[in-house]
This record gives sequence, structure tokens and C-alpha cells, in this order.
Amino acid sequence: MGLFDWLVGKRETREMPQKSGKPFRISYKFNPLRLKAHRDSKVTMSVEVENISGSKQLVSVDIGFPKGHKAGFDVSSSQKRHEARLGEMKAGEAKSFSVSVYGSPMTKTGEIPVEIIAYAHYLNYNKVLVQSKKSAMLRVI
Repeated sequence: MGLFDWLVGKRETREMPQKSGKPFRISYKFNPLRLKAHRDSKVTMSVEVENISGSKQLVSVDIGFPKGHKAGFDVSSSQKRHEARLGEMKAGEAKSFSVSVYGSPMTKTGEIPVEIIAYAHYLNYNKVLVQSKKSAMLRVI
């Protein structure tokens, strides 16, 4: 295509990065450690994502509760999913964010599973290249 570059302009071609194993290291903590049962209470969940893939990645994180549990990301505990867009992360870079988790008078004693999924995107947030999952347990006493 070199002959007509001056006419139509030079095109940039972007190759899709190679898929690899686990691109992220995910860690979390709750502060305070437990949610109180049968009353309005709140804990802060801090999530840290580290890019261990060796290349620059466009990253988002999705945190979710299964249906049926009376805990969520809003005061009424009806919002069961939270998405955080962390932007581009260089190789070896770590970013963290916090989200509030609320309980209600209908929250029962036990453990609530929490699923944390970090996505590496291609070009924009609509295309997922690869993901890493981590499961957590929120204790309710």
C-alpha cells in the first residue's frame, strides 16, 4: 500500500495483544471485618489490582453479590453489582479503590460470597481480552 500512502494517508494497524494466563493479582480487605446482622450496618471493601501481565492493560473491575442475600452496594441493598474502571495500567502497576457494602435489618447471620473479576480490555471497555477472578467471603454476625 506504500504507493498510495500520500493519497489516503498512512494507516495505523494495531495488533491484538496475546492472551496469557492470569494477568492480574487481586487482593481485598474489609474494614471492619464483619457486617452486623439484623440491623443497618456498613463495611468498606478495599480492592487492589496489580497488573502482572508484563504489558500495558486497560482495566475494569466488577464486584458482585449473588441474588438472595440481603447485602448490596446501596442503603436498600438492592444494587448487587459494582463496576470500577481503573483506566490503563502499566506492567507491574497496582491500583486500589474502595466501595461501601451495606446490610439491612433483613441481613442474616452467616457468610456472603463476593465475586471479584478484573478484566483486561482491548481498545475500549466494550471488548474483553482476558479476565481474572477471585472469590471472597463477607462474614455477617
